[in-house]
Amino acid sequence: MATLSACAGELQPRKALILLANEPRAYRESIAQVLGQLRPNVEVITAEPEDLEDRVLRLAPEMVVFSEAPGLVRERVPIWVELYPEYGRRSVVGVGEERSTIEEIQLSHLLCVVDHAERLAH
Repeated sequence: MATLSACAGELQPRKALILLANEPRAYRESIAQVLGQLRPNVEVITAEPEDLEDRVLRLAPEMVVFSEAPGLVRERVPIWVELYPEYGRRSVVGVGEERSTIEEIQLSHLLCVVDHAERLAH
């Protein structure tokens, strides 16, 4: 999908939208900052977990990172990461219909998932 650039009058590809609504807030803010620095071609926004469903419906992100989420997120978002559910050591990554469990997810794992979301947006 492309948008018209008002300044240059050129078609530009849309940036992938990554929505972070995980707990604790310090993790959410840190991940947002790192992703913004390491993946400048994606748009990263944060939301409070209680606002997650509304944000998904309004923004249609390519990827969401959360700690807990209603089924709507898993149904509507193409790529999602359930980060440390119940403050455990494992995380679950959903890409389409596929699910993968990762013990002690690392930044490199998240970056790989973000890269996949970026490809999806183009």
